[in-house]
Amino acid sequence: MSRDGPREPHRHLRRQREGLCRRGQQGRLPQRAGGLDTSDRPDGLTTGARGRTAVELGGQSIERAVVLGCGYSGQAIARTLVRLGLQVGATDSRATDDPTVQAGLRVMTELGVEAHAGGHDSPLLANADLIVLSPGVGPKELALRGPARRGVPIWGEIELASHLTQARLVGITGTKGKSTTAALTALMLDAPLTNSEAYTARGIPLVELVIDNPQADPIVVEVTSYQLETIVDFRPWVSALLNIAEDHVERHPTRAEYAAAKARIFENQQPGDRAVVNLDDPLVAALPTQPGVTRLAYSLVSTPEYGVWATADGVQARLPAELGGFDGLVARWSAVHANLRAQKPAVLAATAIALAAEAPLAQVRDTLATFAGLRHRMEFVRELDDVTYVNDSKATNPLATANAIAQSGGPVVLIAGGQSKGIDLSPLVEPFRDLRALVLIGESAPLLTVIGAQAGLDAIYRADSLAAAVEQARALAQPGDWVIMSPAGASFDLFENFVARGDSFCQLVQNLDSA
Repeated sequence: MSRDGPREPHRHLRRQREGLCRRGQQGRLPQRAGGLDTSDRPDGLTTGARGRTAVELGGQSIERAVVLGCGYSGQAIARTLVRLGLQVGATDSRATDDPTVQAGLRVMTELGVEAHAGGHDSPLLANADLIVLSPGVGPKELALRGPARRGVPIWGEIELASHLTQARLVGITGTKGKSTTAALTALMLDAPLTNSEAYTARGIPLVELVIDNPQADPIVVEVTSYQLETIVDFRPWVSALLNIAEDHVERHPTRAEYAAAKARIFENQQPGDRAVVNLDDPLVAALPTQPGVTRLAYSLVSTPEYGVWATADGVQARLPAELGGFDGLVARWSAVHANLRAQKPAVLAATAIALAAEAPLAQVRDTLATFAGLRHRMEFVRELDDVTYVNDSKATNPLATANAIAQSGGPVVLIAGGQSKGIDLSPLVEPFRDLRALVLIGESAPLLTVIGAQAGLDAIYRADSLAAAVEQARALAQPGDWVIMSPAGASFDLFENFVARGDSFCQLVQNLDSA
């Protein structure tokens, strides 16, 4: 790579499409007599979808598949399996009188899928050649014990998708910052993005993207710990782990279990692949990657041997010879969009990932200059009376809120509180020491009051609504301060979801009158 960036950013893409980059079983397109024929159906479904022909997936002949979960992801999985010509069944653990479940069952029926609710312990599992789990269904589900003993493949959605595509996958996981980092990376690579709220409220399932866009390459995949629990051969060309903090304790009771699930993103990589790690997270930095994998790091506070780091001037990068050897300034902070300057970890992570995937340097720079960020993630709302108001409603865990405080451009009046999800809030003690004031709402307000007291913070206030909290924060803020709503908890105690919470905050702030 020259100082102006890679000369041939798509050379691997050309080899891939010419069939010269086969990477083991992953990426082998399913084989069935006559191919995947969708020409006779306007909706793209195959005729005879109830499975008269076996399909080779993962080196096995599959005729009958069962999907666990009839929600949005389960429906996408079922549609894909039907299009492959398999006989498909589905189960859901929720009660049959649940309106959401009833809607899901109707979709399954329209697909020609035999579906049952009220539990996963269904006779359908006894005859399955393949079981595919929705992300909400864990691999420890009791109904899976029998099929597992019989050697039936049990996959998740991204594992299934990885067997249906030849594309190189850029996988991004972490407790906080996945969505912004993934969206930035996708723009830098001019690549499609899946499983991210950046594109739709629910995300774009990878199984549908790879079927509907067979020429897409590379593909950026935002990956959760739930999805990584069920991988077998899933192998990103570029894997990135942003951070690890306690989260999803209902699925991962210990931090060790959660960390192990996240670390699986590196598990199947092979020589020639690339790994990106956060040098500022000790747990992530200490994780090993596979032999022969090119490893890049990024950091706000130190300089990695190879990777991306922040200086007072801007974003700096140094790449190894196999990635072109670039060594220099990627972009000055003054050239980075103002909204992104408050999200420096995401800027550094996305830049490292994109350069690992051979993005043109000019496109990286252009994205940093023009991308305004995602809604509800350190979102600039307005400046009023020399006070900056920021909506960080997506911050549903302590790490996210700690990051918000660290990224502020001045003293912070923090609005926090929500459902704590049973997570340890003590990591907020140190960040709270730097606050000008803390305004608390919601169920976790008593717990956060204790954390504030442990931090030695005197200015702790309680509000009975978000509207009251905004008024209180405004009264406390001084010129040059930042008022940040970063709840460190889920929204369901007071709002339908984090979007409704963030929208409410933005509207309340916009309604404030100048002093």
